[in-house]
Amino acid sequence: MVSIGRCAEPIDGDEDAMAEVRKEDLSLEGFLDWENRQPERFERVGGVVRMMAGGTLGHDGIGAKMIVELGSRLRGGRCRVHGSNLKVVSPRGDVMYPDAFVRCGPGDPRATHVDDPVVVVEVLSPSTAVHDLTRKRLAYQSIPSLKVVLWVHPDRMRVDLMRRREMGWVDEDPAEGLQAVVALPELGIELPLSEIYEGVPLEEA
Repeated sequence: MVSIGRCAEPIDGDEDAMAEVRKEDLSLEGFLDWENRQPERFERVGGVVRMMAGGTLGHDGIGAKMIVELGSRLRGGRCRVHGSNLKVVSPRGDVMYPDAFVRCGPGDPRATHVDDPVVVVEVLSPSTAVHDLTRKRLAYQSIPSLKVVLWVHPDRMRVDLMRRREMGWVDEDPAEGLQAVVALPELGIELPLSEIYEGVPLEEA
């Protein structure tokens, strides 16, 4: 029997692909198998399937800089940074493509998804900000290994932080401005905003 999972809600994207996904097994394993066979990339968050759209110059630049800055600071350790070609899955069955994330320890080089990120980076954009800060926020909070989510603004020097504390998830004060630093004690590193945004065109000085 075909499982329809939680995809009874409206879904966005290419109509032919959406018609196809409705016919598939929408368990987590079924959705991953279907998604791996598509020429486009799809996320499933909170039961809603969305086709991934192309980004802007600013969005892509920030994502690339985050990978470079994280990677240089983690070099030689047990943790590695990954980009947006690898899926992150949650215990609820969400499937996401963060702009960057860090995981620690060994892994299968053939894997197309992981379930144990420690830090996740999402670059915000006007078209997806509400989705990212509501449905995707809850999806990330359900991942046991995850300690920090960084919401990075592409048009101004600002990074919002969501961190797991003993009492649960907490929204911390944002890092904002040229002198600000994002501290990640979970990884033993710091990320100056001046380096994250170096060479990235901003709307605000």
